Formats: sequence, C-alpha cells, structure tokens
Amino acid sequence: MTILIWIVRLALGLIGLATLGLCALALAAPFHWILALFGAWDRLIMVFGLVGLAAFWLGKWRVMTLVQAFAIVALLFFNLRVPTLYPPSNLAKAEIGGGQTLAWANIHDNRLALKSFALLPEVKQAKAIGLGEVPEYSNLRELFPGIGHPEFVTPSKETWGVETLGCKVVRPNGELAVFEGRNFGLKARCEGFTLIVLHLQNPTRGRGEGLRVRNRELATLAEAVKNEPGPVVIMGDFNTTPSALPFYNLLQTAGLKRVACGGPAVGTWRPIGWSGTKLDRIPGLKVTIDHVLVRDVDVLACKVGPDVGSDHLPLMVTIAPPQSIN
Repeated sequence: MTILIWIVRLALGLIGLATLGLCALALAAPFHWILALFGAWDRLIMVFGLVGLAAFWLGKWRVMTLVQAFAIVALLFFNLRVPTLYPPSNLAKAEIGGGQTLAWANIHDNRLALKSFALLPEVKQAKAIGLGEVPEYSNLRELFPGIGHPEFVTPSKETWGVETLGCKVVRPNGELAVFEGRNFGLKARCEGFTLIVLHLQNPTRGRGEGLRVRNRELATLAEAVKNEPGPVVIMGDFNTTPSALPFYNLLQTAGLKRVACGGPAVGTWRPIGWSGTKLDRIPGLKVTIDHVLVRDVDVLACKVGPDVGSDHLPLMVTIAPPQSIN
C-alpha cells in the first residue's frame, strides 16, 4: 500500500512539474522568440497551472505547491495590470444611442475573406474600416460602397497591406515605421478623433529578429501616439498578447486603454485549419493579438465578429459620437 501511495504521489508530482514548466515558458516568453507562442496562450496555460497546483497539493508536494501558486499569480498579474475597458457587446443598442461603429479585420491576403467581411451587417453600417494584409489590386470602392472615401488612397506598397476607409488618410511619412519606406500603420483624421490602423511584425519570425522588430514598432507607436493631440482610436493586429511587457509599456506611455471586445477571455486568432472544427469551439484556444485601443474616447460596445475565412476574427467597436468625446 505504501508503494502505491508513493507511485500516486510521484504521478501527481510529474503532472504538476509539466504544468509548472508551461507556466515558466509563458513567463519567459517576452525574452525569447521561440517562447512567444507560450506567451500567446498564457491564459490557457493558467488553467493548466491550476490543474498542476491541485496535483501538487494532492500529492503533498508542499514546496512545489507554493512555487506553482507563485507562477499562476504572476501570470494573472501580467494580465490584470493592463488598463482595460469591458464594454457590452450589443452594437445595435449602442448605435441606437447615437454611437458610430468602426470595424477591423486582418484579411491575411484572402480575397474571399475580404468579400465575406464586406458583407457583414456591422461592416456595411460602419463609419470607418481598418484592414490588414489586403490582397493587392483589391477594389475597395466596389466592396465597400456605403462608406465615404475622402481623399481616397491605397498605399498598400508603403505598408504591410494596411488600409483604412471612411476617414481622411494622412499619407505615410515614416512616423509609423522602423524601416525606411515600410510603414506598419496608417493614420487618418476622423470627425472628432484620430484613427490609427496597423499590422505589427510577427515575433516568431526571423530567429529573434521578428521579436526585436515588433518591440521597436510598439515603442515607435507609443511615441507617435504620445505626441498626437486629442482623442485616439487604434485598431489592428499587434501580434502581441495583452500581458506582454512592450504592450503594457505602450499603454502606459501613450495613456491608452485596451478594449476587451467580447469579454476578458475572448480571442481573435487561431490557425486557419481549426476553422469550423471542434477546436474552434473550445474556449481558451483562441489568442488575443488583434486589439482596439482608445484614449479619451467613450466606448459604447465592442465585440469579436464571426469567422469570415481568415485566421483572424474581425473586431467591431461602437464609440460615442464626436460631440460626446471629451
């Protein structure tokens, strides 16, 4: 009987060690590009961490229980410290109150996804639209006939396929760039606020170079927004989860708040191969790398949109009319 008890304790200890290892990898993610994916799934890893915590406790590994608890609290802290708004997800009710809807989607060079996105009712009613990785030679006038195109430009060759419609686009001038001639975002003047639409570097690319570039882009964006007067709305694919330190520094430097579209645990990206499968329906398997950030803007509603055929899910946010923005 004693041998059986020790075998059970050992098995529980191994389960705990495996989950502790996952927590350690997620905590170390900001420092190495290979670990970026563990950081992206840090909230799911917290769930595994709780399983490991229970395993250590039941196995009477008291010291390891304390270590595991510390790792879970650290992951929780990095998520909760981010200044975040939690608006309702009912856009229709917000629009009845006079709000205006903005929409974002990373199309990922998929023409069918772009067409599906354009057909969404919320997108048809949107006052401004942001797009990432737009396929070359897309006819945006034809796809989005209901939205205004003041001084319409399509500077796709100067960005990573980033486009924005519905507001007066400021021609890229290197303010949102870390490499000459390659802007990671677009700035537009809307009625009552400045809109920035962007797509940042994937941190897992280039054996560490991608992580360094993305962090430089976040720092560049922070300085640009810090120097931008008045209310600001930022939409885009940040390739950054909420708990990442460079993302937190951006919010602190520029006085921004993240809008938790759909709630605290709703994600925006998963491998395209999961689309329509059981994996696509499991909570926690989607990661949050597309964000809406605001400064001095009253957010009435925000939600994550349906699958349009891209690996990213769209975002729709409704803000108060310009005259109500302080």
